[in-house]
Amino acid sequence: MTLVMIGLVLLTDLKENRLNNVLLIFFVFFGILLTLISKNSSFAKIGEIKFIIKYLVLFPSIFYIAYWVIQNYKVDKFIEMIEKVLVAYLMMAFFLAIYPVSFLYNDRGELSGFQGTFLETGWFALVVGSFLLTSVLLRLDFKLKFSKWQYILYFISTISIVLSKNKTVWVSLLLILLFLIIIKSFISNRDIIKTSVIKLINFNSFNLVFLILVLVLVFFGVNSILEDPIVSIAMLEEKIQDERGKAFLVAINLLQNSNWIGGYGFGFIEQYFEVYTDEIIGLGGGSGMIFNSYLDIWISVSLIGLFFHILLLRISFSTSHLFTMIIPFYWFIAANTNPAIGSDYYYLFLGLSYGFIIKYKKELSI
Repeated sequence: MTLVMIGLVLLTDLKENRLNNVLLIFFVFFGILLTLISKNSSFAKIGEIKFIIKYLVLFPSIFYIAYWVIQNYKVDKFIEMIEKVLVAYLMMAFFLAIYPVSFLYNDRGELSGFQGTFLETGWFALVVGSFLLTSVLLRLDFKLKFSKWQYILYFISTISIVLSKNKTVWVSLLLILLFLIIIKSFISNRDIIKTSVIKLINFNSFNLVFLILVLVLVFFGVNSILEDPIVSIAMLEEKIQDERGKAFLVAINLLQNSNWIGGYGFGFIEQYFEVYTDEIIGLGGGSGMIFNSYLDIWISVSLIGLFFHILLLRISFSTSHLFTMIIPFYWFIAANTNPAIGSDYYYLFLGLSYGFIIKYKKELSI
């Protein structure tokens, strides 16, 4: 389906002489380069071809399609489409919570939360959070009205994210909310976002620190009275000693052994943990990536792979809109705690952000 869509999109742009040659060259160049780095590795790998296809074809296609949609659709129509997709995800999540269909639902006992068709609560919460933020931020950016049904949709979305029991996404959304509260207080009807950011930078540092401390104290106050706290000492100890912290040390050891170059190849991580004897929660046979996406890509296809992803974030980030600031930041946080760069949604939302950046530049040049 993706191949058909990108074929039609490229033919349309070619016919109308609107092909984004720079973007295509960027993806083709790095796709081939990362493939050569992976193929040059002599280490054993599992499913290398899967990653090569993704970097050569799938991820560039998704990014370009997302960019193209923004160039060709009106903002209000695009937001309506995003909100309808969000409704569909939520309906499916509630349906599966009541009637868990075996091949669509991953039953994890007490750990089971809302997961929709994603099979993992973390992915469900992360993607729903992205669609929720997209709707809110674009309505703020383009001064579109919020109706009652939008508020209901946001409320249900927030509840579903909480019901997912994924605390990593909760923390990400709280950080985003903190940023929104601060920056929104600097935006007047006549201000553009970039001016507001400058105001924020020039804001009295004492007041900013005081505001952050108050919000942190409120968070810990609420956290301490919850029966099942969002953050606890036991949870942090488990994350550090048996899960992400332990995986981080393994990743650092692999990089040290390669003189900090990496380049073990796509699929090496899965092969490595297939035979790794010391248990790490969440990693083992079948684990294609580690928790930190950027460490993973560094290990797999060297510093060049890391450089590619930093460039991708850079071209997708701009202070022209709240959306183009916060969405890349949101996925950057996610990629540091999850294997997010292996997900289609990572490239979808970065592509949307890049699309708005290009569209804004075109409007300024008219």
